[in-house]
Amino acid sequence: MGAKLYKVICRGMTDDFVDTPFGIAYAVADNAEEAYRKVRNSLDARNLGFAKDREMKRIELIAEDEDYPKCGIRLYR
Repeated sequence: MGAKLYKVICRGMTDDFVDTPFGIAYAVADNAEEAYRKVRNSLDARNLGFAKDREMKRIELIAEDEDYPKCGIRLYR
């Protein structure tokens, strides 16, 4: 199986009042759990936002590194 590109949206830090809404991120991973873990580990390591803000609100599959991706969008790495 190829890698996938996910859009990870956390519960907080997503508004437009800051230069970088850290609660919205993209991650390349093999599955959704790994994508969230990458984002969460980065937020935790940098101590950004409150713990409740770092919780996942939604995750979306954007693209896949497959010849015929099920989501309809091809990821090239």
